[in-house]
Amino acid sequence: MQEISIEKCNETSYLGIDLAWGRKNFSALTLMQGNRVIQTVYLQSDEEILDYIHTVKPDKIAVDAALEVKNESGTRAVESALLKDFAQYKLGIYPINKKIMDRLYGGNRAEDLFAQLNEYTLRENLFEVYTHATIIRCFTQNCVLPYKRKKGRTTAFVKEQLTLLQTFLLEATNGLEPYDIGGSNTRELKIIEDKLDSIVCAYTLYRVACIGYDSYDGLLVVPKASSHLTMGPETV
Repeated sequence: MQEISIEKCNETSYLGIDLAWGRKNFSALTLMQGNRVIQTVYLQSDEEILDYIHTVKPDKIAVDAALEVKNESGTRAVESALLKDFAQYKLGIYPINKKIMDRLYGGNRAEDLFAQLNEYTLRENLFEVYTHATIIRCFTQNCVLPYKRKKGRTTAFVKEQLTLLQTFLLEATNGLEPYDIGGSNTRELKIIEDKLDSIVCAYTLYRVACIGYDSYDGLLVVPKASSHLTMGPETV
């Protein structure tokens, strides 16, 4: 992906997808025009996701899921390289290989899904992103933001971290309507987490196009570190 002018960045539409690995679970999708959040939706089936993509016709798509898995076991080379670059932050990534995907999910949903989209080509206008890496580069600068629900993290703690993530995104984008994180229950928090992740996915490609990026096999992209690109509505 080539770095382009700010004007061109703002004319480009980016679709961020926090894709559920299991087909029965819901996925969050956010459409951005430049750095303006246009819409976030929560969809379940492959058909719903494909229909939405065909309807909004984004210029570029960012997916937080494995779009290409060739290794039978172990970890993909892109993850190994990313982990090496982010070792100082103790960034973690689940191992991805064909055996795991087949055993746990009956195959790789992301590969199957996007094989049906002839308009989008891997490494050209379709990319993998990793939300934690983007958050480190664009927002926290020096640490992983622990906003995911995990053993030992209380609901109050998760709400605090999700609020921090939402605050970062409110400062970096336009058009985002804040979610009521404080008043949400556990199920609602998971939905908010997914939706914020999808915004991070879309914002990743915006930053990648405008500022530059580190590429892992041309497949997975991470924005270069830089000050926030915050612009008023009149420039979008």
